[in-house]
Amino acid sequence: MARVTVQDAVEKVGNRFDLILTAARRARELQLHVREPLVAEENDKPTVIALREIEAGLINNEIMDNQERHDALEVENNELHAVSLLSEIE
Repeated sequence: MARVTVQDAVEKVGNRFDLILTAARRARELQLHVREPLVAEENDKPTVIALREIEAGLINNEIMDNQERHDALEVENNELHAVSLLSEIE
């Protein structure tokens, strides 16, 4: 199990408050299986995995915002496609 220090992760994010928000947000995604981990799990809990991803520079708020926008756009496109198919049936 790799040791994660908060100080190393803080340096990637900027301050402890943003680190907490980013790590909690990412840990929730991992817990709900919204996305796969970007580092080896090594029997770690989602919070530790999130901190390791942040420390490695793989995750930050901007990356997560972009992923959420992409997901929302994909859902919207799928809904529009479904509506267009339904309108063709009628």
